[in-house]
Amino acid sequence: MIPCIIALIVSAVMSIFSAGHRKLALEALRCVLRKATLRPCETGMDERMRAEAVARVLRYSPHAARVVNRHFEAVSAVFFIISMASFAYSALSVYNFYYYGNCEGPAATTACFLNTVTGDYGRFSEPKDLVAPTELDGLVIGDTGARNTIIEFGCFTCPYTRGAEPVVKRLLAENNGSLRYVFKPFPLPNHNNSYDIARAVLCANRQGKAWELRDSVFSNQKECVSGGMQVIETLASGTGLDMNRFRQCMDNNETGAELDNYIRQGKEARIYVTPTFFVNGKPLVGPKPIEEFRRAMKAEGWGGG
Repeated sequence: MIPCIIALIVSAVMSIFSAGHRKLALEALRCVLRKATLRPCETGMDERMRAEAVARVLRYSPHAARVVNRHFEAVSAVFFIISMASFAYSALSVYNFYYYGNCEGPAATTACFLNTVTGDYGRFSEPKDLVAPTELDGLVIGDTGARNTIIEFGCFTCPYTRGAEPVVKRLLAENNGSLRYVFKPFPLPNHNNSYDIARAVLCANRQGKAWELRDSVFSNQKECVSGGMQVIETLASGTGLDMNRFRQCMDNNETGAELDNYIRQGKEARIYVTPTFFVNGKPLVGPKPIEEFRRAMKAEGWGGG
């Protein structure tokens, strides 16, 4: 019966795209119904499937072909269970993607393939379970009394964080004096050199050069990912830093505790992908058009461009 069920599922799906598979789907359905009532499959589909499976395996291993022929129902059952588990996981991924903006669900720490394929990080519904941080420390531009506050958790080696930079710069330019922007480094563990690069930018911040190094890192992101600290030191030197102080800061891990604090804040905010923004407390996940930031600022009753 299992082979007929597999044939029914596959043929039913394929029949959506091919009229030729509709006949097979009907044949498989009749086979399943007869097997369910303890009658033999009169269409012979199960035997044809056995013969085809054995013939395919025989090309590679006669011994394996004998095993498949002898235990065809059991082998089919194993493949059926695997297929159903895969289908269930796929269905769960789609559910999580719709409700949480990520196919791995609220506990995810990185983007998933659906985010990459669709370029979406929560457009269908607002990301659930994100908690706006109350601490406003970080790399800050703008006055503390500004009408709008945007907090970004970003990873310096994340291409999506880099992709959001043009919109961030436009927002800062058009809301001069009415926007406070806070960048909190949130290095992702699966991104090469992300933690050390974040420490380096924080070291540059101690000499008032954080934004210069930050921009330089994003402009040379691929080189930073592959070259690590060798590239970072070259970029840092180009920003006019006192390199002796910079190297001492890095060697002594003087900014490690500060960075770990931002990571803690990100985890408490339940960040699962970078960049994640909080616009006056409202979450926006992933690169977004500037219009979405404008709407988020106005929706909270603030000014904004």
